[in-house]
Amino acid sequence: MDTAARNPVERLLRGVSTDHAETVMDAWRDVLRDREVSVVDLCRKLDSSAWQEKPHGPSGKYFGVLLAALHELDRDIFVREVDRLNDIPLHPLHRKTLEILSRRQNDKPVTQVGGGIPVYVADEISEPDLVADNVRRWSRVRGLNLDEVTRIDVLARHPALDFLGCYDVQLSGIVLTWPVDRVSGIRLWWRRLDAEHTFYHEVGHHACGHLEGGQVATQEAEANVYAVKMMLRARPPLRLLLVAVLWPLVLWQRRSHRQKA
Repeated sequence: MDTAARNPVERLLRGVSTDHAETVMDAWRDVLRDREVSVVDLCRKLDSSAWQEKPHGPSGKYFGVLLAALHELDRDIFVREVDRLNDIPLHPLHRKTLEILSRRQNDKPVTQVGGGIPVYVADEISEPDLVADNVRRWSRVRGLNLDEVTRIDVLARHPALDFLGCYDVQLSGIVLTWPVDRVSGIRLWWRRLDAEHTFYHEVGHHACGHLEGGQVATQEAEANVYAVKMMLRARPPLRLLLVAVLWPLVLWQRRSHRQKA
């Protein structure tokens, strides 16, 4: 076996490049197990001029994965590395990634759910207590399975955050996005409903044992079914509304079937 195949950081990046979730998770466990060696390897990877250039293919994800892994392994070295990278002319995509992940320097959970799962809310979000209240309420729904979830991150909604959802799902985390602008009335109600559905949907991926994190249509459908089931349990009036709307259609269908018979 060659050195690259044995090196957990190399295998982690290889798994990311091929979207192979099992490789990513196995390599991630090995990275955490061999902490001292992994920290050295991560810093060596981050100390590269490649991050000043336009990323190609999966390399756009590598920078964020390396930083996230370093943050998990050694917070002090992570802070020093962020300071060093801030002085380098990074490519704008990597600069944005660094900006987002550097906010984890003072990462403290705003609350915990499900028996100790930390919930982190980005500083950009103006009402972290409101977010925490919502996540706590959603997590108490009967039958919700949070066994495989290790952390929940609520980040400001931004188009550059797609990759975060990808690797956090693979590493047993959930990423939710929350708008930073203040709204009220029906727009606020709809956004909360959308965020709640997304929460149950992402939990569904974990509960159903999905490895690809939303990249397979059948798994997306299965997670959506799970989310709808949790939504109906969490909101009995919604269940009654659906019954009131659908039951007449069922009766009409039965009547039509009898007439044809």
